[in-house]
Amino acid sequence: MNAYPTTGRISVVIPVYNSAESLPILTERLHRVLSALGRDFEIVFVDDRSRDNSWRVLEQLKAQYGKSLRIARLLVNSGQHNAVLCGLYLSTGAVVITMDDDLQNPPEEIPRLVAAIDQGYDLAIGAYDSKKHTRVRNLGGDMIDWLLRRIFNLPPDFQLTSFRAAKRVVVDNVCQMGGVFPYITAMMFSNASNYVNVPVRHDPRLYGRSNYNLNRSLRLAANLIFSYSSYPLQFVMVLCLLAFFVSVTFGTITIVRAFLADITVPGWASTVVIVSFFNALTLLGLVIFGVYISRISQQITRTRLPYTISELHE
Repeated sequence: MNAYPTTGRISVVIPVYNSAESLPILTERLHRVLSALGRDFEIVFVDDRSRDNSWRVLEQLKAQYGKSLRIARLLVNSGQHNAVLCGLYLSTGAVVITMDDDLQNPPEEIPRLVAAIDQGYDLAIGAYDSKKHTRVRNLGGDMIDWLLRRIFNLPPDFQLTSFRAAKRVVVDNVCQMGGVFPYITAMMFSNASNYVNVPVRHDPRLYGRSNYNLNRSLRLAANLIFSYSSYPLQFVMVLCLLAFFVSVTFGTITIVRAFLADITVPGWASTVVIVSFFNALTLLGLVIFGVYISRISQQITRTRLPYTISELHE
């Protein structure tokens, strides 16, 4: 008997941040679409300590929709990926959907993602017909997507979005991975071997503005590189090998010139240049190693937690 059936309950996990205006519309559309599928379902909202009255709106929606809604509020703002991780941990469905709270991921496209999982895929990721994000966010997103495709050897045209569906076994493994610096897409690809792009619509943002900017995209890219790849270590290794060959070459030339009596007075400039070059390489290596050691320390000593739930209504 399969411990992880691809049919059964559907869970929709949504991180919430300053989306009080869109939440009632989103919940009504989700409820209508999921009810039409004829399967048991739940909607899991995780409020990442919004600054507006999103939590109050969620409490009102919980009173209106009852057990089909599960709402959680984090103790402190922990970031979108930690909020999603919290929602995945709280979810109970055989098929788990993740999506944004800003109505740009149409709930009406959910059946397409569910159908892909029912067909046997471990992971189904929505592929937008055209992105309706701002130019800055598209630039940052393209940079991160390029890194993900490189790290997981994905096809060049494979789209990566936060609108996705996964089997229960994938979600359970992601929850076991945990971590202080989660990146949900990377964690899912680490636990899925059979994945597919599903064409979906991407709607314009109706309320407010995106919380993403180029700075945040760069931080996400750094998190992705240092937590889910060995590129920085490989970079240091290449630099050290290059420095080794340069040093050997320079030393060999110097020895040969000394035997040929071509050198009479040591060169001050060349000494300064070579010492500065290797000191710079050493410092760069120490910086990169320091980043890794810092992250390992936070994982072991648990001085930083991925998230803490302040309130939960099931």
